[in-house]
Amino acid sequence: MNGTSEAFLHAVATENQLKRSNDSLLVFSLIYLVMNVLLIRSAGAVGLIAANSLNMSFRIIYSAVFIRHYFQDSSSFSFRSCLPSGWTFLLFSAVATLISEKIFLDQDNFWPTFFIHFSVGLTCFCVAAFVIYHRERPFINKILRFRDHAD
Repeated sequence: MNGTSEAFLHAVATENQLKRSNDSLLVFSLIYLVMNVLLIRSAGAVGLIAANSLNMSFRIIYSAVFIRHYFQDSSSFSFRSCLPSGWTFLLFSAVATLISEKIFLDQDNFWPTFFIHFSVGLTCFCVAAFVIYHRERPFINKILRFRDHAD
């Protein structure tokens, strides 16, 4: 998400917009450095992940605001249309997997309970992949036809 949105921003931005973007990236990097030091000291590796997540969130939000402004006069673009058509199944899968972890996964009896929990996660993944594939099949076929014509 971050790479794609920043690539779009850098492809269409004016010189002044690029300067503002670079200034923002510098500020985000400084915030990241401070948060990195503070969170690693207090939470270790989890702090490192939190600092990275915060940095990526800032960058994605900045790019998303730019993209929204870029397309403000166009009704043909929406962020919702960028999501796969089965995104609700992914959300359901995430919730089901979290519930499975709480119900089935036992730290004291890890391996036998892990396989039950893993099976729930694998089933959720397979159902979500199946639904998304079938709903996105016209788009996938369009991409494949484009690729075949480019060769």
